[in-house]
Amino acid sequence: MIAATPSAPCEQPAAPAPVTSCPPTSLFRRHLCGSLSRRAEVLAPRPKEKPPLSSVADTSLAGVKPLQLAPGPGFFATLNFVRNPFRFLDDSARRYGDWFTLRVPGVAPFVFTSDPVAIREIFQGDPAIFLAGKANRPLGAFTGERSLLFLDGPAHLHDRRLILPAFHGERMQAYADIMRSVADAEIDRWPIEQPFPIHPAMRAITFEVIMRAVFGLQDSPNAALIRETLSKLFALYASGFGTLFALPALRIDLGPLSPWGRAVRLHGEFSQLLFATIRERRETVAEPRSDILSMLLLARDENGVPLDQEALRDEMLTLLLAGHETTAASLSWVINRLLGNPEVAERARSEVRSVTGAEPIGAVHVNKLRYLEAVINETMRLDPVIPNAGRQLQAPVTIAGRQLPAGVVVAPCIYLTHRRSDLWEDALKFQPERFLGSRIDPYAFFPFGGGTRRCVGAAFATYQMKIVLAQILARVELKPIPGYTARLERRSIAIAPSRGLPIVVSSRRSGPRL
Repeated sequence: MIAATPSAPCEQPAAPAPVTSCPPTSLFRRHLCGSLSRRAEVLAPRPKEKPPLSSVADTSLAGVKPLQLAPGPGFFATLNFVRNPFRFLDDSARRYGDWFTLRVPGVAPFVFTSDPVAIREIFQGDPAIFLAGKANRPLGAFTGERSLLFLDGPAHLHDRRLILPAFHGERMQAYADIMRSVADAEIDRWPIEQPFPIHPAMRAITFEVIMRAVFGLQDSPNAALIRETLSKLFALYASGFGTLFALPALRIDLGPLSPWGRAVRLHGEFSQLLFATIRERRETVAEPRSDILSMLLLARDENGVPLDQEALRDEMLTLLLAGHETTAASLSWVINRLLGNPEVAERARSEVRSVTGAEPIGAVHVNKLRYLEAVINETMRLDPVIPNAGRQLQAPVTIAGRQLPAGVVVAPCIYLTHRRSDLWEDALKFQPERFLGSRIDPYAFFPFGGGTRRCVGAAFATYQMKIVLAQILARVELKPIPGYTARLERRSIAIAPSRGLPIVVSSRRSGPRL
């Protein structure tokens, strides 16, 4: 989870309502890829909830004066953000500096900044003014608006307190064996001396880990149905239609054969299956389970009130659709960096060998893999799978001496901040050692977002990446494809290497031992 994503997952027991919200896209896709449309809105909001407002009402566009904002690229130049976001951000930073504004008709002005002073003030800002949930809201139509990702204020704090313990670092130890066994099963399927794309393999691993560790689904008829339904739902959202769904005009249910109609029905099927699982676990007295869904079912607030089933459903979908794809993309970028830096790969492999000895990697080893974690961090610094976070302003504020009006979305730019030469020595050089032996400023490095909205799944994602990569280093020798250069490719909400990152396995060991 993932990944890395901008922030992370959050009563009325009732039959599942039909899904009417638009599918997930990332913050950048929401504002740019979906920018030709009005802001995403829920087609049929739940009773007693305010429906998402139109872009004008929701963002106070009437009070936003263009002259108050930093200059930025024009409309057609902004479209380049869809095709190549990193090149667009580099070009904009060279031309406009630390601040620039994206203006698209029907969408609130989107003010990017890579100024670390501004980023500190944004992440430490009053959560009643700096609304992350409102900035993320269009994703809610995809994963469900009860997810922690889309809540603000007291509702966000309430649900975060209930959810965070399930992702505490110590909890991760229970998942080590699951993560290793899933990685091993996938590695066993890789062909020898035959090119194949490794990104789909990483997605297969992260999906199966979520099925087992998050949903707690093993072999049962209901588990098989949930797995099948989620596979179909994710495949639809990750397809070209997932991008087209950003246009409200295409979110029309024309029956089960239409793309949006299929998404609505699959979401409804998943809701029914998950709610049945929730009822079964609440009614059945059995041995305690360690999966995240079961822990969330036991969570209670100070008044003894649990999370309702709709919040649980939306949280599970966010973990799957956000954490699954972002973690898989991050794993792929790490492998790409290791292929291009064989000396780094060999040092990481030696560390795994030294830490684990003759044992398969387990919970006792993960925290000792410091260099491997540094490799992961350095990859997330240079190759973030989501390029920015976002906060929508509910009142005029001054940030780093710059006045901004209510209604705009301020966007701490992960990609540009991670590459600032005044923050990072030899900023464009891949150098994992920079993450060893020193504390990194959280306003200079924030792949999982920042402040109280930092992704609650960050520890889970990092833990999983370390185990999966350790198994890959221990069990296989990978070779790059001659002539291949990784380029950007959008996969659902994340940026992944192009063509699935084709690689060759030159040799494979028979088991998880070194």
